[in-house]
Amino acid sequence: MNGLGIGARLRNARQARGLSLEDVAAATRIRRPFLEALEVEAFERLPAPVYVKWFLGGYASYLGFSQDEIQEMHRDLADRVSSTEEPVDVRITPVTPQPRIRRRVLMIGLLVVAGLLYFSYVAYVQFRQFAAAPPPQPPAISENGPAAPPPAPSTGAPPRVPPSPPGNAPPAPPRVTGGAPASAPPSPATVFASPLVVAVEASDRSWVRAVADGVTVFEGFLSAGDHQVWQANHSLSLRVGNASALSLTVDGQSLGRLGKPGDVVDRVFTAGPQ
Repeated sequence: MNGLGIGARLRNARQARGLSLEDVAAATRIRRPFLEALEVEAFERLPAPVYVKWFLGGYASYLGFSQDEIQEMHRDLADRVSSTEEPVDVRITPVTPQPRIRRRVLMIGLLVVAGLLYFSYVAYVQFRQFAAAPPPQPPAISENGPAAPPPAPSTGAPPRVPPSPPGNAPPAPPRVTGGAPASAPPSPATVFASPLVVAVEASDRSWVRAVADGVTVFEGFLSAGDHQVWQANHSLSLRVGNASALSLTVDGQSLGRLGKPGDVVDRVFTAGPQ
């Protein structure tokens, strides 16, 4: 057998017999495009392999090829077709999620966004309230120590009279017969021992500014569970943006909460002479 391919052997045999493609198509009932594809070995133009073998066998038999030659052509054709086959790209489409799962994911996302917006709004409102009021001014400190604290608001009781120097003491108050002498209720203490120690504990989120002896030692948010301790030699002022969120202790004395939720409260604590 010569080294010619299938197409060349078929074409040479047809031309040697003086036949045209129309003559072969009319005799074998194989369409001319399929005969042309066989002669140029364009097997991708042909139908399924079972028809290709039938076309090849009919064309070769009509041209006078032997059965051995036709079987050899079939084997050669099978090798050529298998070597030119390309892998099939199978696209895998993922399963569409169930609508219920999608709704749950969407709802959780909306809740997270709503929570972030709420906390951002609360923080913004507290910051505006905190920044709106001027910071409390610490009391002036002279060479002899801090100035006296401002007078306490009137409660309807007679004012407390400071002690006079020896020799100028006022006459003793008259005694009331039949009972104990009358006295005014004590006012809250505003002067503490030096150094002054102020501790706060947060039960909720609140904006706080602490100024010790004229120096800002803290300014920012405290969250639930946070603790802070500050110390001053003369005075310490606090501004709280959410008064109910902080519990206050001064020099070991618990003063409780400073106000109601959302109240902006200022407090100044003064240390007495050492």
